[in-house]
Amino acid sequence: LYPRSMAAHRTYLGWLLLAGVALTIWQCGSASPRSLRSTQRVARPSTQLASIRSLSPVLKFQRLPRQHLGSQGNRGLYSVKSSQSEESAPKKKIFVAGASGQLGSRIVAELLSSGNQVVAAVRTPSKLQSILQEMSREGRFNGNTNNLETVQFDLEQDSESTIAQKISGCTAVVSAIGAPESAIFDTGAPARIDGEGAIKIVNAAKQAGSVKSFTMISALGTGSKMFTFPAGLLNLFWGILFQKKKAEDALIASGLDYTIIRPGGMERPQDDFKYTHNLEVYDADSLSGGVVSRRQVAELVAAAVENPELSKNSCFEVIAQTPEFAPNRTMVDALQAVIKVPGIQG
Repeated sequence: LYPRSMAAHRTYLGWLLLAGVALTIWQCGSASPRSLRSTQRVARPSTQLASIRSLSPVLKFQRLPRQHLGSQGNRGLYSVKSSQSEESAPKKKIFVAGASGQLGSRIVAELLSSGNQVVAAVRTPSKLQSILQEMSREGRFNGNTNNLETVQFDLEQDSESTIAQKISGCTAVVSAIGAPESAIFDTGAPARIDGEGAIKIVNAAKQAGSVKSFTMISALGTGSKMFTFPAGLLNLFWGILFQKKKAEDALIASGLDYTIIRPGGMERPQDDFKYTHNLEVYDADSLSGGVVSRRQVAELVAAAVENPELSKNSCFEVIAQTPEFAPNRTMVDALQAVIKVPGIQG
């Protein structure tokens, strides 16, 4: 898979540069799958939603400060806040791996904001605290940090048993780990992190004994679309989609209840992307391109973790599109309206 000679290495880097140009085009939205309008929505039983509403706390809506709304003004821009008091017991205890990353920190914020206790696995605990403080100042986080516990975590150095001890007592695990963009010239990073590292977390979660559900963040293009354009271009990053597929397969085989989420490109969309583009959830192996913001993915992860009956043992692909192509829905409603592309076996 990897170049063995210097000449081959230079050729491979040339392909990486071409891939960068193609990915830029993709991130600008030219590959948005708007042609997939002849699709079917997979309806989830309405009785499930009724049971969720009967068990969940009443939700209140809090208008975000105008200065943080960008060009969207104040048109219906809200954050969801639970009516539970800060002193009430957390809903779930959730272990988040990769908690200080760009996606992981947003997942932590969403889970805390909806009243959960979070065990955040990070290399540097102070980094996550700084991120949450900044998000709070900007009006993007209103959770209770008293429900946050940070644990020292080194994915490559910690053993499975060590990680299992840190997970022990948690009923759910979210894995938001991934080789960073800064590791573009580290040929072994995807195998160590997205492959072996992710599998290590799966095995540790099973060892812990308390885990009921596991949510893994993967990537669009993992699966049967691995060799399609533009999603398949990610594989030029030293076979990263192959490694992510290994991790997905290990999770499915683990016996744990699982949810796999494959987001589209998240590099360009900012947090306010959600105000102009609505999230859509597709069945596995439906899409080859599209974009979505990290904040939207974080909100979907929180909805899936809190409502496991809507996502149990499922693999989803998520993108965001403008309102003429994607209606505005809550994340729970999006999980109940999964789009199935005709001809795709899911």
